[in-house]
Amino acid sequence: MNRRRQKYTFMVIPDANRQVIRMQISAAWIITAAAMLAALMIAAFAAVILYGARQAEVSHLKRELAASSGQYEQIISEKERQIEDLQLEVAELSVQAKNIQKKMADLKELENEIKEITGIELPGTANPGSAPKTMALSAGASAGDDGGIGGEDLPLTDDYINWLLSSTQRQFTDLESRIEEIKPRLLRTKDAVLELQARLAVTPNIWPTESRRVTSDFGIRRDPFTKRARFHAGIDIGGNIGDPVYATADGKVTAAGRDSSHGNNIIISHGNGLQTRYSHLSKIIAEPGQTVKKGELIGLMGSTGRSTGPHLHYEIIKNGSQVDPMTYLQSTGKES
Repeated sequence: MNRRRQKYTFMVIPDANRQVIRMQISAAWIITAAAMLAALMIAAFAAVILYGARQAEVSHLKRELAASSGQYEQIISEKERQIEDLQLEVAELSVQAKNIQKKMADLKELENEIKEITGIELPGTANPGSAPKTMALSAGASAGDDGGIGGEDLPLTDDYINWLLSSTQRQFTDLESRIEEIKPRLLRTKDAVLELQARLAVTPNIWPTESRRVTSDFGIRRDPFTKRARFHAGIDIGGNIGDPVYATADGKVTAAGRDSSHGNNIIISHGNGLQTRYSHLSKIIAEPGQTVKKGELIGLMGSTGRSTGPHLHYEIIKNGSQVDPMTYLQSTGKES
C-alpha cells in the first residue's frame, strides 16, 4: 500500500458533553506541511544570520561615518583657522601700507627740508604737492601696541575683508607709483647736493682764524703808517703770534713766500676765478704746489712785513679784483 495515500484521523474531544470532532489528513499533506515548516524555519534562520551580518556592516559604516565626520570637522576647523589667519594678515598688510605711506610722507618732507637748508631748487619741484590721500583702513592696533584695547567681539564679514583687501591693494599700487616718482627726484637732489658740496668746498666761507675780532675793515681807511686815506684790500683779524691760520676753501697753493708789504704770505687758488691771500704770518706751513682742504692748517699768525702788531691780513680775490671777505663770512658774523 502506498504510504502517501494513507490517511490519518485526528479526533478533538472538547468535553464529555460535546460531540467528538474527527479530521482525516493524508500522509502527503503532512509531509508537505512539514516540508513547508522546515523551509520556513530555514528561511527564518537565514534571515536572522543575514540581518546580523547587515547589522555588523551598518555598525561598521556608522563608525566610519563618525570618524569621517570628525575628520571633516577637524579639516573645516583648520580651514576656518587658516581663513582667520589670512584675514589677520590682510589687516596687518593694511597697517603696513599706512605705515609705509607715512614714511613716504616723512621722506618727502625730509627732501623738502634738505632743499630748504641747501637752497637747492630742482625743475618741477618748486611747489611739491601734498601726498595723495588714501582711504584710512580700520585694521586695528597691532598686538605689540602699548595701552589697553577692547571692544565688542564681532566676526569679520566677507564684504569687509574684500573691501579691506581691495583698499590695501590700491594703497600698495599707489605706493609703488610714488616710489617710482620719488626715486628720480631723490637722485636729482643727491646730484644737486653733491654739486653744492663741491661748490661749497671751493668757496671761502669759513674764518681763517679762531679769532673773529676784525681790527680793520675792507675799503677806504686811514693808513696806520702814513695816516693818509688808502684802500684796504682785505680785512685784518686781531690775535696772537702763533695762532693757527686755516685755508678757507679747498684749493692749490700758488705762492708761499715773503715780501716787504705782506711779510710771510700764502696765496691759494680755488678755481672759478677765486683766490685767497693770508699775510703777515710768523710761519708758513703750506708749500707752493700743495693741494689743501678747507680748514687745513697752512700757517701761524704773526706781524711780519708792513704791520703794527700781531694780526692776519686776509684777502679774497675774484677774477683779479679784491672783494670784501665779509660778504663770504656774513653767516658767521664777527666780534666787535
